[in-house]
Amino acid sequence: MRNKYLFTTNNTETTPFTSAEEAWFWYCLCQQLGNNRAHNSEPHIIRPCESSDIFLAIKKLVRAGLLLPKHIKVLSKYGSQQVPPHPHFGDSLSICSLWQEALRFLESLLRRKGIVA
Repeated sequence: MRNKYLFTTNNTETTPFTSAEEAWFWYCLCQQLGNNRAHNSEPHIIRPCESSDIFLAIKKLVRAGLLLPKHIKVLSKYGSQQVPPHPHFGDSLSICSLWQEALRFLESLLRRKGIVA
């Protein structure tokens, strides 16, 4: 899927993310780098969105009441660390549950948009 707001002069094929988690970590990396697009370690991978599209999806889920502040807090914390929560590493089951629930909502929306395969 091509972003209709992104002007490109070529018709390059894009590669969707394999999961909402992958898309979320990419978005967080973009934010850490301080720009709107991550420069992939593999330059041949072109994503079907801008990082701001992930932010807008999160914002839409918050407005719809699906994501609560506790979801955002968990997404932010583990997104900045670039690693998901896991009970084996001392994360509580409730934190892991919030992470999974938030990503389920996000994945559903990103799939409909063609950002996640």
